[in-house]
Amino acid sequence: MLTMKKSLLATSILGLSISMAGMFTLHADEKAETDVVIATVNGDKIMKSTLDGYMEILKKSGKGDQEAAVNDLVATEIALQEAKKTDILERPETKKAISDFTRNILLKTWTKEKVESFDIKDEDIKAAYDERVTKLASKEFNARHILVKTEDEAKAVIKEVADGADFAKVAKEKSTGPSGSNGGSLGWFKAQTMVPAFANAVKEMSKGDVSKEPVKTQFGYHVIKLEDSRDAKLPTLESLKPQLTRVISQKQMLAYMENLKKDADIKLTLPEVEKAEAKTEEKAEEKKD
Repeated sequence: MLTMKKSLLATSILGLSISMAGMFTLHADEKAETDVVIATVNGDKIMKSTLDGYMEILKKSGKGDQEAAVNDLVATEIALQEAKKTDILERPETKKAISDFTRNILLKTWTKEKVESFDIKDEDIKAAYDERVTKLASKEFNARHILVKTEDEAKAVIKEVADGADFAKVAKEKSTGPSGSNGGSLGWFKAQTMVPAFANAVKEMSKGDVSKEPVKTQFGYHVIKLEDSRDAKLPTLESLKPQLTRVISQKQMLAYMENLKKDADIKLTLPEVEKAEAKTEEKAEEKKD
């Protein structure tokens, strides 16, 4: 016979045990053929599958004392039996909570199964992939820049570099941007990660070019040197397949729901409800006056 033993573990996670008890019972039903009874409390059984499920939760939190876990489950069962002696299940707020929970489980399970039932063809995934990659940048750029406050300062920098000054050295001396200490180096980047004016200027440049005119942005005036460019490495179809499949499934689900909506008998009564509430509020205000 199991001896009840007080433990800090049982005390600290009793609430969790109670909240998870219903889920563990489901495990017992699923494994009815191979499951065994590990304890009985006033005639009610606690199954091995329930303990296994609970142990999985404990192990995730760095705990794994099986004896303490059994004591938790026994304490939970006693608490549940006591709770059943009350009128809790008959209270309106409890009934509503149960109803809401049931609705949520029903909706979540049905939606998951419906989405998984959709037939998504390889050609649909390929079309979605082609659409996705066309929106991605096809080029990457490696550039340096010198950021100054005024247009005249930027023009002076352009002349200085054109006369043979080292771009990186000038950047260290005069750039007000955070990359100045690194010779103005921005490393490799995609154009869309930069502000439009800067990105557009870089796209028009060839390797080794330096801006012929200052590039104005909200940060100031830039002088840009394009060090190099290369084709961007695009994600493969296989790497995007799970994500694209989810997107297509979601679209199919929305279309499915729209068709159901068209065939449904829907009556919207919100305006009438709002009018009734407004009248009630008016009467309340009149009483105050």
